[in-house]
Amino acid sequence: AKRQQHLLLLALMLSVLMRAIVPSVTRIFDPMTGYLWVFILYWVCFCIPVAVIFGGGPTRVDLKPRTKPLWIPAAALALPAGVFFGAGTLNGFAAPTTIVMLAICCGVINGLLEELAWRRTFRANANGQISFELLGLFFFTLWHVPLYFSHGISFDHDAAGLIGGAFLLATVWTFMTRASNSIGWPIISHMMVNIVGFIPMFAVNFG
Repeated sequence: AKRQQHLLLLALMLSVLMRAIVPSVTRIFDPMTGYLWVFILYWVCFCIPVAVIFGGGPTRVDLKPRTKPLWIPAAALALPAGVFFGAGTLNGFAAPTTIVMLAICCGVINGLLEELAWRRTFRANANGQISFELLGLFFFTLWHVPLYFSHGISFDHDAAGLIGGAFLLATVWTFMTRASNSIGWPIISHMMVNIVGFIPMFAVNFG
């Protein structure tokens, strides 16, 4: 129970602190540098420590992609395909190569670390309680709210695209993790979703 409380407290503190940090950092630097610093802080100060400290909870959560039930790999690949067409990713490739490569790198790192820090840790410490995993889903969605206040950065479909999109995608990844007790496919899906979402976003804002 204490592990659960500590995990929830850290998740809450993330959103509270980032609500102050994100607008400040993106205003101090240029939008691209500020936005990258926000993610570096997020990865180093939250994702990595949380994944290391809470990843080995009472329930062992596998890292291998499990193909059963079959809806899991199907959904894992359908999500990035949907985002690809919905976000107009193809147009993003018109941006400078460095911007496209930066988006791809950020997408891969973020997808991996977020699944380790959110889906795996909340599953590992849930003791079978779906309510605790749904709290993880709530706080994961909540952490996207501060990003909306990034200075000089616009998001596709505005707040609905950023926060609503995070909620819908993470809901599917949460149930993938529950069904397979693995974050293998959620990692692959999350990386791909990030890549196809970040390319047009980076192109519009930083290209």
